[in-house]
Amino acid sequence: MPEVLQTTARVLWTPQELLFGYECRYTELDMDQEFEVSEERHALWDRDVCEAFVRSPLESDYRIYKEFEVAPTGQWVDLLINRIDITHDWQWKSGMKTAAQIDETHWRVVMAIPFLAFGIVPKAGDEWDANLFRVSRLNGERQFLAYSPTCTETPSFHVPERFVKLRFEEKA
Repeated sequence: MPEVLQTTARVLWTPQELLFGYECRYTELDMDQEFEVSEERHALWDRDVCEAFVRSPLESDYRIYKEFEVAPTGQWVDLLINRIDITHDWQWKSGMKTAAQIDETHWRVVMAIPFLAFGIVPKAGDEWDANLFRVSRLNGERQFLAYSPTCTETPSFHVPERFVKLRFEEKA
């Protein structure tokens, strides 16, 4: 049986925060060996990482959204993205917290993002726009996985036209 990358993502919410959890099967890891998890890691996307791009209803244009990333180590980065003039606000801080675990076959990570980062708390039934991603290696080659494929010739996750609805539901 050929090797494949498998990723499971879960999205939960509380009245205070939005949570993204990923479980990633792997055969090889590309991650920093030395790091400080309390400091934001620029260019985290150059290694194994899971990402969530989220646009709340407060954004003035569909090309403005927030990017959140977490590595198997728990390293993180958060950015305010503006695709209108192609800028990234590195100074913006979401208050995101992360947790990570690695075993022999899987790495698991969680991002907890306070709704204060979005300036709005959703109500049950609200819909925001989002997409989920994973970057990893398989047989030495970088692989780019997306919940909603971006359909670009060169891999790019920054395609807000391909975001899907993230619907906030109450627990039944």
